[in-house]
Amino acid sequence: MLLGEVAQLYYVGDFTQARIARRFGVSRSNVSRMLKEARDLGLVEVKVHSPFGVVSGLQEEIRTSLGLRECLVLATSGRRAPGDIGAFGARYMRDVISDGDVVGVGWSSAVNQVVSSGHLREKSGVTVVQLIGSLGGAVPDLDGTSITTGLARALGASTHLLQAPILVADAAVRDGLLRDRHIAKTLEMARRADVTMVGVGTIDRNSGQYRAGYLDDEDLEYIWERGVVGEICGSYFSLDGSPVSLEMNGRTIGLSFEELVRIPRRVGAGWGMNKAQANVGAARSSLINVLITDEDTAREMLDILNGEQTNKAKPGATR
Repeated sequence: MLLGEVAQLYYVGDFTQARIARRFGVSRSNVSRMLKEARDLGLVEVKVHSPFGVVSGLQEEIRTSLGLRECLVLATSGRRAPGDIGAFGARYMRDVISDGDVVGVGWSSAVNQVVSSGHLREKSGVTVVQLIGSLGGAVPDLDGTSITTGLARALGASTHLLQAPILVADAAVRDGLLRDRHIAKTLEMARRADVTMVGVGTIDRNSGQYRAGYLDDEDLEYIWERGVVGEICGSYFSLDGSPVSLEMNGRTIGLSFEELVRIPRRVGAGWGMNKAQANVGAARSSLINVLITDEDTAREMLDILNGEQTNKAKPGATR
């Protein structure tokens, strides 16, 4: 009963969390926890209203097919400016991030569009933490430090940066860096994240690690041969969502696959036709449980899912 009343005041009555706290004689952090519990119990449903609209039926079909918590699909019909998809994602993030949250962020061009959209708003007591090491300044739109500090600035949050490269020369170097107290403190804060915002990466020459020189054509071939369709924060997965163990896993600085999937709300941004397979694998892997994409990509994802069902139904197909 109280959860519903608090949610009504906040989302409908436009009360601030501080005002609600005073009304009920509780702390603002308690109000924040109640709002989060109301969302988790389904008392509150977050809807993103875009001037270009969403494709509700497609959202629901993908959500149920892949077992996602939420799926948001921006309609591609009509006129659309380049920044619309970033604003679309930012509107969702500003509604689900609560006062006092720890927000983990991974770098990607999609996340950069969300952060730089201008549609986020300040929250109280939020901490933003970098989930994975940086690429350095070689690829400005994928700079982990810049994206993390940009998100913190937009949210009025404190920041924990991961001052290390994403990939190091060997496992011994990685182990040494993980013993550094500043890096260890950042990763410990990342494990406490309430929500993450990450990009769904593909295994091709558009990959951030490839563009920054951390991977080369031989590395891509090695990864492809092992059935990888995508990666999130350096964790690789196949189309069925299974984690794929690679040599570079032992050289990666960041949260592990197992640590990422423990975070309650895991938001993945992946749009563009080349992202369809990676999005499907990412959802099945549980590295994300919320997907933000566009209509063209979502329809390509649905074609992949329908094709799998067709193949299963063929006589002699393995079940």
